[in-house]
Order: sequence, then structure tokens, then C-alpha cells
Amino acid sequence: MSFIYKPIIDFPDAILPFVSEVWSDVLGNIIAHKHGEGKRLFLIAHHDVVCLMVSHIDENGFLYVKPAGCIDASILPARKVIIKHENNIITGIIGKKPVHLIREDQNNKSTYENLWIDIGAKNKEEASQVVSKGDYAYFSSDYEEMLNNRITGSYFDDQVGLNVLLNLAEQLDKKEIPWDVYYIASNHEEIGMRGASVIAQSIKPEVCISIDVAHATDYPTMNVISDGDIKLGEGCVLAKGPNIYPALFHKLEEIAIKHKIKCQVEVSPYPTGTDANVIQISGEGVKTAVVMIPCRYMHTPHEVCSKKDIESAISIIREFMHLS
Repeated sequence: MSFIYKPIIDFPDAILPFVSEVWSDVLGNIIAHKHGEGKRLFLIAHHDVVCLMVSHIDENGFLYVKPAGCIDASILPARKVIIKHENNIITGIIGKKPVHLIREDQNNKSTYENLWIDIGAKNKEEASQVVSKGDYAYFSSDYEEMLNNRITGSYFDDQVGLNVLLNLAEQLDKKEIPWDVYYIASNHEEIGMRGASVIAQSIKPEVCISIDVAHATDYPTMNVISDGDIKLGEGCVLAKGPNIYPALFHKLEEIAIKHKIKCQVEVSPYPTGTDANVIQISGEGVKTAVVMIPCRYMHTPHEVCSKKDIESAISIIREFMHLS
């Protein structure tokens, strides 16, 4: 396996050696531009993540939170989180009343009202010295290798997409390309694709490929009829539907077939929920496609992906850009 996954902490510094210039805008989008002759091509993945936002500090120093993005409250109890406050990192544990002490007449369902973060503070005064309302709390889990080229960790949504961008930029370095390429790490995707909307209006791309994650469905309780049939290790996913420019989809699919690159197709009869949703309808319209990496347990502290699928996404997009 030639692909090596790297959690990307500083996208601008990582991609700068392979592009002409890097800058950010008011919404926190990061734009890496490689000057070239041809149409303006967006390759976009988002760098924002789902997280928790401190909404209340009680008298005993416990923190209550609200989700910033879609997070199922039932997966949160006993999780370790890190809270970013100014330049400091605070460790917390999400608490819930133990099952041993729950009476029959009490609700055992996890909701944001009956979960809290314990940072070890004695009271509200002490907690307020290190944490403020509005601070963000993030999942804290280690990146680890698994069997069969699979990997696990937090925030593969959309760290895997950023890995695709970085690998493409490195492979295209020093080569003549028939595109004017913008590698975009967008912000605010998880709360409405706001960053992509702004950057599309600013730069006005002609073609866009959005790189994100798709729900893998190859595990218990999933139903291929209602949930789709997407497997880890069977290649990246090409979305097909009204959010996708038909000729662009067919071109990517033809490339996969010609070069024997594994890929899967996901039917998306509605807007995809990726940055392509808003980019497609910006300006006079943009030719969009969506390439996704299958992901198990999305928006949890331990997502699971396959390095083979990430590599297939890189290969298809690279071939689309007429490079071997």
C-alpha cells in the first residue's frame, strides 16, 4: 500500500510547498491555489468538524453542552473530550447517572439534558476560571491501524478528504496541468455548507469535485434497501443524482473502469449534503461531482475507514486531471 494516512493538523503549512499561494478568508476557508492554464477547478474538502459547545456551567462546576453539527447523544456517555479555551486545553469526561442508580420510573435515555462534562472542578467559580460558555469540546481518541488496511480515529470526516487534497497536490507538484486548480479546505460544512457558498461566489469555479465521506453500510443492523450498499475496501464512492453534473459523473466512472480502480456508486436523489450542494447552484451554475470515502460510525469518536478507499479516490481524481 503506497498511501499513508496522516492526521493533518496544519493544512496551510502542509500544502504550501506544492502550490503557488495559500490564503484564508473571513469565514475560515483555506484556499491553496496552483496556477495553471485552463478552467478553474475546485477540489474541496471541509476542515471543520462536529463538536460540542459549552452552553451552561452549573453551581458544582459541571458543564452542559449543545451539539455543533449532528451528534447522537447516546454515543457520548463516558467519552473523553478536550475543551479548547483560549490557548489552553482542558480534559473532560462526559458523565451520566450509572445504570445501577436509575430507578424504574426514571428515563435512562441519553439526552443533552441529562449529560454533562466533568472537568474535575470543585464549583462554578473554579470551572469558570478555565472554561467559558461558548468554548468547544472535541472528541479525543487516538488514530490506530486495524486489520485489512483499515484505520480508526476521530474526525475522518473530513480528514480523509484533506488527505486526498494533500496527496494530489504533492503528486501534481512540478507537473504541467490543464487546470487552474484550487485546493479548498472549507469551513462551516457541518452547519450548512456556509464556507463553500462564500468561496464559490468569490472565485467562481467552472468545475468542482467535492471530497467527503459516505456512510458505509456493511455492518449489523444496516439495510441495503433503505440505507444503501456501500462497503469498506471496495473503493471510493461516486454520487449520482441531481446534485451531480451527468457528464462529469460518467467521466469519473469511465476512468475507474479504464484504469481498473475500484469504486462504488451511491444514488443521491436529493442534494448530497456535501459542499457540492451549494457550489452547484452558485453564480450561473457549476459542474459538480462528489467523490466520497466509505466511513463506518460517522460522527462518533471512533470512525472507521479503509486506506484502499482513500487511495482509490486519489487515483480517480488524478487520472481525471490527465496525469498518471
